[in-house]
Amino acid sequence: MKASIDIINCKDLSAAQLENLRRLSVSKDQAEFGGTFGETLDAGLSDRSGVVQAYCFLNEDAPIGIVALKRAPATADWVPQNAVSLHGFKIDVGWQGKGLGKTTFRLAVGAAVQKWPDAQQLVLAVDADNSTALAVYRSFGMTDSGPVYSGRIGKEHRLSMPIGPSDIHQALA
Repeated sequence: MKASIDIINCKDLSAAQLENLRRLSVSKDQAEFGGTFGETLDAGLSDRSGVVQAYCFLNEDAPIGIVALKRAPATADWVPQNAVSLHGFKIDVGWQGKGLGKTTFRLAVGAAVQKWPDAQQLVLAVDADNSTALAVYRSFGMTDSGPVYSGRIGKEHRLSMPIGPSDIHQALA
């Protein structure tokens, strides 16, 4: 059965969907680096300034994943002013390994562009040992800033890609 994945702002989820989203899980290592579903959800729901948005990935209206998108001043110091930063991108452990990485990342980029059409790039930090995520991000043309940095938890790559009007069609193709 081929999954039909959609994305929705978490603020638009029903109470039942929010409860189900909070119940999703990832491995302990994934939660250490990217937080829990509840932490990512709370970051998006608690922001009143509009610079942090949490989005849920749905399969037939059932939550299967989440991502947070941020703009300055809610971003790290290394994030350019013209960028959207991606955080807490995760798929429930029961849905991992089903080839959803590219589909959900494409949806997250589309949500960033729709929410902030003035943004010129998408940036993120990823655990240096997360080869699966690195492969997905690089398949979209994300480039590495060069050195491996000491991040909040361990070594991380910082990746970016242009998402301006002339770039986005190519990035999402």
